[in-house]
Amino acid sequence: MLGALVITSVILIPITGVSASTDSISPRIYGGTSAAGSPGVAAVAIFDGTSWSKSCSAVVWKPRVLLTAAHCVTMEGSAMRVPELAIFPPGAAAVQYSDAGPQGASPANVIGIWTPSAYVNASTRVEPDDFAVLLLDQDLGPSMYSRLATSAEMSRWAANLYPSTIMGYGLKSPTERDVFPLQASVPIDTYDPKSVYGPVFSIGQNASVGVCSGDSGGPTYASNPAGENLVLGVNSGSAGGCVAGFVGSYLMVGFSAIDYLELVNQALTGAGYPTIPSAPTNISLTAINNSVVVNWQAPTVSPQSVVGYDVLDAVGTLACTSTTLTCTVPNLPDGEHSFTVRPRNTEGEGNAQPATLTSTTAAPTQMAPPRANRNKIRFTTLAGTTSAVVEQYRVIDVKGKRICTIKAFNPVAKALSCPTPKRVGVYRFRVLAVTQMGQTPPSGLSGKVRVL
Repeated sequence: MLGALVITSVILIPITGVSASTDSISPRIYGGTSAAGSPGVAAVAIFDGTSWSKSCSAVVWKPRVLLTAAHCVTMEGSAMRVPELAIFPPGAAAVQYSDAGPQGASPANVIGIWTPSAYVNASTRVEPDDFAVLLLDQDLGPSMYSRLATSAEMSRWAANLYPSTIMGYGLKSPTERDVFPLQASVPIDTYDPKSVYGPVFSIGQNASVGVCSGDSGGPTYASNPAGENLVLGVNSGSAGGCVAGFVGSYLMVGFSAIDYLELVNQALTGAGYPTIPSAPTNISLTAINNSVVVNWQAPTVSPQSVVGYDVLDAVGTLACTSTTLTCTVPNLPDGEHSFTVRPRNTEGEGNAQPATLTSTTAAPTQMAPPRANRNKIRFTTLAGTTSAVVEQYRVIDVKGKRICTIKAFNPVAKALSCPTPKRVGVYRFRVLAVTQMGQTPPSGLSGKVRVL
């Protein structure tokens, strides 16, 4: 968990002088590279009622829906909206004068802004729930992102230090702005949806790798093994870094987009896109033979938008798909298996929680020898030792002759019995199980029993 970090905001770098491009200091991107022309990030010019002296970045998530930081769209010290925003074309030069405003901004206008109800732009530190969604009146450009990363993906990637990319319009160095976006590849190292700040993730950086302050609201995204670009969320603040003489490591902190479906879905509705379903609830796993049956209930958020479900294993590999609330994963080896479920709308969007439930498949094995006396033959069943469905148990004598067959029994019964033969003689017995995965080998022999 991040705890109570003192995190200074990375937003709102004042633009002074005639133009943002007139500085003469040598470029220094701290390991980043140019993202000029990228369709995934746009600059946001901010009018605070007096001047156009501040700016942010934004995720071009959908052609008409942008994601950014809440402090980029609210007045300092309050939750009030800034008077005016202007959006630059994705990846284009963002030239801005403090008196005349943005030069070359897109004709798209912001017609809707959503921030968490409790958010207040109270300080220069990162405040809780620093996340915002913008709705435009026209398309800004095609998106490079396939969907929002799920909670399962965020959790797994943070545990594995999965590589991600951060982008934004920011600083080349502590004193030099750039009119084009920058980017850097760094690993996601934390995802905590229940931190004191809200659902946050962090990107570990150092003085030689990272994008400098000024990138607030810009995207962090990662490419999955299928080659899809998935939005993790928006950058909000950092602890240290990108200041003169700074040499230590620091964090870039962001807020995960998938955890703000209430806000996101309002913007999607306004833009005419399908809303995103939350993760399914009450997932259960049942091992049957060499398969696991996965059952669940519909999402609580936007269940009407679901067109199908994907069952995924613990590493995110697709195991099976379904249009109902159940799916069977077949042909599994013996062992413990874990699965989660992600719903899909027509855009392929939907959340999934980390795969924490497990179920064990186990082939049936040879049974223990039965115990017999003059009246009964008792044996321990396979209940609790195999995932195979047992259809019957058979007790046989040393020659393989069937003594009894038990078909109607409680499947969780640990022990069963059948009568000893009434014919006079000396007997020894074996027991076997007939399952849907095949018949077990006969057990070892019981002790001798004499019937008089």
